[in-house]
Amino acid sequence: MHHPSLAPRAARSTPAGGWAPDHPQTTPTPAALDGAVEAACAQACGSFAPAWPLDQAIAVNPHWARIDRPVRQVAARLAVLAGVQVFPPRALIAQAWAEGRITPQDLRAALAALGHPTRAEADCLQALQTAPDITPLPLLIDVLDDDPQRHERLSWRQAITHQLSQTCAAYFDHHQADWQPERSAGLFDFWRDGLTHDHGVAWLMGLPTLRRHLHALPASRQEVERWALQRQGLDPAIWADYLESVLWTVPGWASWCAYLGWQARQQGREDGHLRELLAIRLAWGALLLECKADASGQRAGADLRQAWRDAPARLARAEQALWVDEVWQLALEQGYQRGLASRLSVAAPALPEPVPDVQAVFCIDVRSERMRRALEAVWPAVQTRGFAGFFGLPAAYTPLGTALARPHLPGLLAPTVAVGEVIEDAQGHASPDDAAAQAARARRRGLDRRARWEAA
Repeated sequence: MHHPSLAPRAARSTPAGGWAPDHPQTTPTPAALDGAVEAACAQACGSFAPAWPLDQAIAVNPHWARIDRPVRQVAARLAVLAGVQVFPPRALIAQAWAEGRITPQDLRAALAALGHPTRAEADCLQALQTAPDITPLPLLIDVLDDDPQRHERLSWRQAITHQLSQTCAAYFDHHQADWQPERSAGLFDFWRDGLTHDHGVAWLMGLPTLRRHLHALPASRQEVERWALQRQGLDPAIWADYLESVLWTVPGWASWCAYLGWQARQQGREDGHLRELLAIRLAWGALLLECKADASGQRAGADLRQAWRDAPARLARAEQALWVDEVWQLALEQGYQRGLASRLSVAAPALPEPVPDVQAVFCIDVRSERMRRALEAVWPAVQTRGFAGFFGLPAAYTPLGTALARPHLPGLLAPTVAVGEVIEDAQGHASPDDAAAQAARARRRGLDRRARWEAA
């Protein structure tokens, strides 16, 4: 929602290496500014669904955080803000049409279901000849990267994504590297400290003054969010959309941080990693702005503001342009359902099945699939089945000799019971620190060391 008191203020002069907004505005109060920044950041971070780690893999709808919007609106937003295509490519649809997997009846049914007139059938067929004309909005790092030699090196977007991915890989690794970094201050400070000591990034990006400007960066994540957004001079009404677009440059790490937030909320805590990730990406843009000369920064600022001033209209045009793709998506589903219903309506002949030596029933879970495949591979007379049920107690189990707890329940839920092993003496008293327990822990540490990748 646009608030007139939060419009970026006009500047009397332009700071070195940057720009100021180019239209008259009022100055927001500090409380109003903080509230607008908080709301925009929270909305952007809330648009990413969590991604579970491989050992707890759960199939998650990547658009789960957007289910409150119509699918065509989501498709338009992702196309404009991230360059992501939601609907099937039109070439794939054209092939399905040519092969008869989509029939004229399917197309007419889709048009009727979505409220379009049947005369639009010709428009749908004509649209298959071209791709949607939708161009993603640029970010600050894109408009600033205007070096004539930029095509002979990594783009700044690529370099920043690479540097940030390396930072996150080191920060979130708790099991592989032998030498673990100090991460107690949080992700933002970890990134800042690492970039301070990394001389290669500035050279790679052609920014000799990068480290000097890095030292002038505001100290906290909150200050960086506010400072970076003000430096860019964008209308607060589109801050949330811009920030979502920024996070789409690192969607994998954003989803991982969203998972950490999910886990924290399950335990009644708050987790700030996603906000810190967003602050880092915002800081990178502002740092590049500080490194640019006046004229170059002014041109980039004008280009960015002009592009994003038109953001609401571009989103609306994209949504309108994708109505054809929504129709074809539904027609494709109609064709599949029609074929599936036809196959299911034909009774299959009953075939004799051999009686297995053992029938093992597992909960339907990706973690049990490996067991089922292994059992059937080594013992063909074993038959495994999947059952949609939840087994056991909602407990976290901690084996002897380790501090790692293993949850024994579906990954979407949080354990409410903690179970661990202890060694008791002859009188029945628990003695977790006796020789046997210490030996168990030592064995565990040895196994962990052998399983780690050596740090480079």
